[in-house]
Amino acid sequence: MERAKSLLVAWRRILTLSRKPDTEEYTLLLKLVLLAFALVGLMGYTIHMIYVLLTAG
Repeated sequence: MERAKSLLVAWRRILTLSRKPDTEEYTLLLKLVLLAFALVGLMGYTIHMIYVLLTAG
């Protein structure tokens, strides 16, 4: 029971410290996420193309 109370206190502390991001922060995070998504996709596409070229014998 004590563990549940401490978990509830920790969640309450997190919720009181959290805030809604402003427009500038939101757009910066969106750009970073989209850039990371594009980079991972490009790496996957490159690896796939190398695999296709090597196995197309």
